[in-house]
Amino acid sequence: ADTDLWTDATWVVDSTPVECGRSRPTVKRSDLAGWAGYGYCASHSRFFWGLRLHLICTPAGLPITWALATPKVDERQVLMAVLEHDPDLIAERPGLLIVADKGY
Repeated sequence: ADTDLWTDATWVVDSTPVECGRSRPTVKRSDLAGWAGYGYCASHSRFFWGLRLHLICTPAGLPITWALATPKVDERQVLMAVLEHDPDLIAERPGLLIVADKGY
């Protein structure tokens, strides 16, 4: 919040897979078994087991907020939950524009 980039009225949002294991035995014994899940990454054309990192940042790359979620949850639901978690983020920026790909 100490930089003028923090007050930028445009945000960019996207997500990326965070692979947590490749083999079936790893998946079974992992402590992430309750959190991680199977998902598909269209940009890499592959399935993965792990989490999905959702990042909201300014066009200059300053992170605003983030979330880790199971890949089964719809990206729009995660975005709405992140924005509802801290409503002051949106209230401080009238006329906010959020840029996202078609997944959102």
